[in-house]
Amino acid sequence: MKNRVKEFRTDTGMSISELARRANTSRQTIHAIEKGDRNNISGSLMFSIADALKKDERDIFFVSDVTQEVQKESA
Repeated sequence: MKNRVKEFRTDTGMSISELARRANTSRQTIHAIEKGDRNNISGSLMFSIADALKKDERDIFFVSDVTQEVQKESA
């Protein structure tokens, strides 16, 4: 899943470990999400990451490329 987690995390100077701690998840999970290796991200995890980054989850996880892919699949 395309997302902007790494972009927002690095903009704030936050480490993967710190984001994982604040979002109450593992470093491995954050790393997999940033690489796009994790496609099924729960809503609660999205909210936790967004809250830790002080961003709206739609700005992080629902980037235009993802929205366009979903629209193409539904057509």
